[in-house]
This record gives sequence, structure tokens and C-alpha cells, in this order.
Amino acid sequence: MQELQLNFLTTTADKRVKRHMKRFTLVIYLIIFGATLTVLFRTHQSQTYMAEVFEGLNMDIEGKISSVEPRMLFLERKIGVRNRLRRQSDLFLQPKTRPSVWRKMLIDITKALPPDLVITRIFSRPQNKSKKKGVGPSLTIEGHTYIEGSDRDILSVDNFRGNLLFSLPISTNYSDIKVENNRIYKEDDRLKLVFSLGLYE
Repeated sequence: MQELQLNFLTTTADKRVKRHMKRFTLVIYLIIFGATLTVLFRTHQSQTYMAEVFEGLNMDIEGKISSVEPRMLFLERKIGVRNRLRRQSDLFLQPKTRPSVWRKMLIDITKALPPDLVITRIFSRPQNKSKKKGVGPSLTIEGHTYIEGSDRDILSVDNFRGNLLFSLPISTNYSDIKVENNRIYKEDDRLKLVFSLGLYE
């Protein structure tokens, strides 16, 4: 009789422990489920907020573009008219053939010339030989200098080219200046530097 009572008490205790474990497990599942729903809800709220922010920014940018676009089109038309007028001005004014422009170019070339350089020849490309643009330099400046002692600068040709780039008529009529020739050889026991600069349209 005593053994039956012990077994009954043990079985009752086991049932209570099982019920307690089930309740505890259910509570844990409910907590996990609630936490998951909370995280999903917060994530949805964050995504919705970010979408609203980006939509607002896009609308603001589109509004600014819409307000600026007419002015941009107006400026593009003005730039197109200006470019056409500049191309026509080269035809009607002919800046490269006007004596005053060549006089100013020669003055600027003289001012840009370092004291140790000597110009021997300035000549332009004949029109009948090369009608295509970009075949060779439109204007060529040739010269030389003697390198004697420590007073002569072997970079004087580069300095001359750099000075020419600041000339207004030269920079307007020619897009680039290149050193076509810059070689040194011995002449009568002296070092002679011969150079040529090419001015390209």
C-alpha cells in the first residue's frame, strides 16, 4: 500500500513538472514570437520612413531640375548662338591675316624671348600644300643659343614656350605650342642649341 502511494505521488509530481515545462516553453515561444513581430514591425517602420525620406528627396530634386531646366535650355541656345557667331567672326574678321594682329603677335614673341635665345626664322605653313587641319604646325619659330659656362640655361626653350602661352593673340589663334626640335651639338668648340617651336591651330 505504501508503494502505491509513493508511485502515485511520483506520477503526480511528474505531471506537475511536465505541465510546468509546457507552460514555460509556451511562454518562451510567445516571447520569441512577440520579439520577432516587434523586430519585423520596427523594420517595416524604418523602411517606410526611409522610403518616405527618399521620395521626398526625389521630389525635391525633380522640382529643382524642373525649375533649372528652362534656364539651362536658354543658356544652351545662347551658347549655340555664340559659337556660331565666333565661327562667323573668324570668317569675316580674319584675325590671322590682319596686320595689327601679326604686329601684336611679333611684339609678344619679342617680349617672351629669353635674352640668351636668338630667333633666326619665323614662317607659316603654306596654304596650298596642306589644306587639312592638324597636318603640321601653322606657324614655326626657329632659333638657337650657345651654351657657355654656367650662365646659359638649357631650359630656356621651355621657358620661351611657357611665356608664349600667356600671349593673348597667340593663345586665341593657336590651341597648342610644341617643341618640335631641341638639340645640342658642338660648333667651333662651343655647344650650340638649335630649337624650333610649332604653333598649332
